Amino acid sequence: MIDQLMKDGYAVVDAPEIDRESLLESFRLLPVDRYLKSGARRRRFSWFAGSPQNPVKLPHKLFYQTEKYEGRPDIFREFDEIDSSVCSHSSFQNILDCFVRVTGINMANTPVEVHQIRVSCGDDFKGKPSPEGVHRDGCHYLAIFVVNRDGVEGGENSIHLTKEGEAIFEATLEPGQFLFCDDEMVMHNASPVAPEAGRSVAHRDIFVLTAGEHRREKP
Repeated sequence: MIDQLMKDGYAVVDAPEIDRESLLESFRLLPVDRYLKSGARRRRFSWFAGSPQNPVKLPHKLFYQTEKYEGRPDIFREFDEIDSSVCSHSSFQNILDCFVRVTGINMANTPVEVHQIRVSCGDDFKGKPSPEGVHRDGCHYLAIFVVNRDGVEGGENSIHLTKEGEAIFEATLEPGQFLFCDDEMVMHNASPVAPEAGRSVAHRDIFVLTAGEHRREKP
């Protein structure tokens, strides 16, 4: 694990070695997230054991978010699984490898959940990467990897110590960058995205990876 993640609870990591271009087409084919009324988000979800070089997709399951950290009812949602052509791609495996190296987890006994997400925006609507605002995911470690920013403004990631507190870190991640968080130490958020001037539609493509049970007690 890198020192900054241990000390501060977050870290930005550049990963230029990951071939993002080879994954772009798979984001275009993502199904619409039916749980977001705006229709501006597309999403797939799977979880994996094994190793980064040989990830084993585990049996299909519902995505679960507990009320313990958000003060809301428990939420169960079902998403289509990440396509096998993505899971077997070396670029996806390199994303898993970076996550494992930075966090120090062992996929053999700590499965990694992966969300593949496209957030779109247009002339008359903004895309919301974090509709819930400042929050925890209820895991131990999480990472956001930006694959592409196609004509978007905004989407600034921020780190907070409390839900109401000011950001202690803010940055707009560029394609090829990770933001790692220790979900037990910090909370996170992302600002809405809007199209750049002259663009009627734009989008931001990311992978979100999470692992480990959250051991923190409810505030």
